[in-house]
Amino acid sequence: MLVPARRGSDALASIGWSAEAPLPLLCALLRSWEDRFGARVVAVFGSELHVSVARPPVEAEHANLLALEHVLSTANNIVDDPPTPFPEYAMDLMGRTSWSFWWD
Repeated sequence: MLVPARRGSDALASIGWSAEAPLPLLCALLRSWEDRFGARVVAVFGSELHVSVARPPVEAEHANLLALEHVLSTANNIVDDPPTPFPEYAMDLMGRTSWSFWWD
């Protein structure tokens, strides 16, 4: 469905999306990712969130900071499943044009 919102980052709050995610923090992260990486929410299904990324990080420093922000999202696929070592996860974000999150 389409959601009337000025920004995609506001759509989750507008629809009252509920998952195990910390919604205010997640919306703030999404807003920041929109500005910095051209990130757009493209799908929400149950407790899954899928984001398209127009300008993924290209420098290791930015990828490390972004990876930390992904951890702050508390998404189970980032924190618990699979337990990817942080440096590997961060480097995998460089050039990646889609991000997915889910909460159990």
